[in-house]
Amino acid sequence: MIIGKNFFIIEIPKTGTSFLRNYFKKYKNISLTTHHDTIEHNPKLNLLKKKYRISIIRSPYSWYLSFWKWSCLKKNMSPLYKDITSQRLKIKRLKFNSNIFNYIASQITKDTKELKKLFSDVNSKKNFNKVLEILLNKKFKSLISSDFSFMQEERLGYMTHYFFYQNVLRKHYNILFKSNLNFNQTIKELDSKIFTNYHFKTERLTKDLKNFLKKCGLKETKTSNINRNKSFKQKNQNIIKFFTKKNLALIENKESYIFKKFKYKKLSKN
Repeated sequence: MIIGKNFFIIEIPKTGTSFLRNYFKKYKNISLTTHHDTIEHNPKLNLLKKKYRISIIRSPYSWYLSFWKWSCLKKNMSPLYKDITSQRLKIKRLKFNSNIFNYIASQITKDTKELKKLFSDVNSKKNFNKVLEILLNKKFKSLISSDFSFMQEERLGYMTHYFFYQNVLRKHYNILFKSNLNFNQTIKELDSKIFTNYHFKTERLTKDLKNFLKKCGLKETKTSNINRNKSFKQKNQNIIKFFTKKNLALIENKESYIFKKFKYKKLSKN
């Protein structure tokens, strides 16, 4: 997290957080905690009392592609890579609901060598779309070695789950593990529990940062010498070519909350 006197920024992976961390290192009175942690990892800081509680969001299309490409390069440094290629059966990781037996069976029988091959070529459209199937097709959900496998709602996307994990308190997030939920009602309830009140978009990150610094009364410093992810500037047309039509539709269906809340345009019909 990035924490200032009257603000904090929580960090969903692959939304531009490394750029922001490098930027705010220049400020003496701003601290950096563990990358991608949550406010509940920092309970003594009274973060919910901050005036500006900031999150970062990104188009689901570019988020999935960037997360996978980064995972191909970083391997075990990536939570996505570990979620798909690891076998996790420790008792403390298990959620005791109706999906537990499917999860255990999938974890025992998963072919980790083959799954690791899906991260062997950063330019492989075929591998990328296989990873998307695992993340978004309910048939493969139990292969994912994370809490996401125990969320029984079929319409919930991997990105939306990440968003709520970072933007609501755990006691509210845990509703996603319950059975027989009314999906629309649950999403509406979680949306009402979001504690962030200010959002940057990855696609306009520099502009949003400048506007915030002005609003917050912080002096702006140069950004030209800070490393930034080249994928920020990728055009939708180039990104979409990497997806199968089936997976485009899956993303738009599973991440409908993100598309609607943050006004991202759906491109599958273009």
